[in-house]
Amino acid sequence: MNTIDSLSGLTCLVTGGAQGIGFATAAECARRGAAIALLDRQADEAQASAIRISGRFGVATTSAAADVAEERATAAAIDECRGRLGKIDILVNCAGIMTPRLAPVSEMAIADVEQMLSIHVRGAYLCTQAVLAGMTERGFGRIINISSVLGTLGLPFRSGYAIAKSAINGFTRSLAVEVARAGVTVNAVAPGYILTETLQSRLDAGLLDYATYADRAPAGRWGLPEEVAHLIAFLALPASGFITGAVIAIDGGYTIRGDPGETIGPAFATSALDRVRDLFSSADRAEP
Repeated sequence: MNTIDSLSGLTCLVTGGAQGIGFATAAECARRGAAIALLDRQADEAQASAIRISGRFGVATTSAAADVAEERATAAAIDECRGRLGKIDILVNCAGIMTPRLAPVSEMAIADVEQMLSIHVRGAYLCTQAVLAGMTERGFGRIINISSVLGTLGLPFRSGYAIAKSAINGFTRSLAVEVARAGVTVNAVAPGYILTETLQSRLDAGLLDYATYADRAPAGRWGLPEEVAHLIAFLALPASGFITGAVIAIDGGYTIRGDPGETIGPAFATSALDRVRDLFSSADRAEP
């Protein structure tokens, strides 16, 4: 692997890393040579995922369990990971939860909103606090936050989630300015509809319709966790140091399409995702 594309010698901590975008990100960073720490509420799943990544890519891995909204537990878990791997160079704030129920503001329980803010915003803030001093002392760091198209677009009945993701965007930009001259970049990625295990389960339960959202995106399909991971890993590279404070949509054009009623051709069936999966499977098999 060319050094400009390498994360060798760096350590990446991914929150919510046991599955979904978090796991895919950890795997992609490992493929590029980074040591990996997974932080997740599910201790057994995090450990199994860390072992799986180590087996695939031959890098050092570890895992720890914590609810990222709990300050002491999170700080202790990150200290545990740092103690095992030596340092944290890259933080991916991926831990999050879906909107528990759809409701108008007049009916949405404030507890639901607070839960969104607690996991997405408080969690990202606490994890960032736990690693930032080490990054600034070494003069290098990469922080990548997970936003959403809902941090940009207005969709009804999801106000708690939208508030949380909008806050992530503001946090990203503010912190980016604060730490830029210490060698730390801070960016966010804003996924559209990504076929994670969670959304697949909602499709299977009939709570979402794949075709509706595939047609809304100009790309004509949903995305894969590996595609989001590829963007995150790029932002983590030492060579990406001139990108900071950005909120980058990875949504197949979902947020730029003005009128979804205009005819631009048919969307694609889910089988189209198989070709994309093959690209990443081929990369896994390639020699570094």
